[in-house]
Amino acid sequence: MVIRSHIRRLQYPSHWLMLSLLFATACGGDVPSDSACGRLVYTDAGVARAGYLPCAGEMIAALEALAPQATAALGGDAQARSDGQSTLRRLHGLMRAAGGRKLLDRWSDRPLTDLNLHISNAVTKYDAFYMVRILDAPSPYAAQSRQAAESELSGAKSAYEDARRLYRRLL
Repeated sequence: MVIRSHIRRLQYPSHWLMLSLLFATACGGDVPSDSACGRLVYTDAGVARAGYLPCAGEMIAALEALAPQATAALGGDAQARSDGQSTLRRLHGLMRAAGGRKLLDRWSDRPLTDLNLHISNAVTKYDAFYMVRILDAPSPYAAQSRQAAESELSGAKSAYEDARRLYRRLL
């Protein structure tokens, strides 16, 4: 009965508009309006290298900030974990602004496609790292949770290093 009354209240267009704005703000609020990722022009071949590299640079910078935050989070630093999750949200926002799934398409500029794959792999591994709940020592699963987190963090750092090396070669 209580659920029905809440649903009835959402039948008015203004309620749906407010709800939509709330979700849009929560999902896309981490991308600055002057971000290079929001100004990309797509063609059938993808995005021109000259136009894409500033955006890729923003993503690499976010990944660079994320590495020490995640390392500190693995050590138990709650503030670093929170900061890292915030940085990861910003990185997801940059990727959405840059085209989202289009970043995983095969572009005519193969090195840019490879760069996007390395960035995506790093982000996926960081996502997995932050999903792992690192348990304290009294738990019988503490060692396993720490090992899983370390594995995901290692994979994230490796993919980030690959992306950074390729990005520097493309400059």
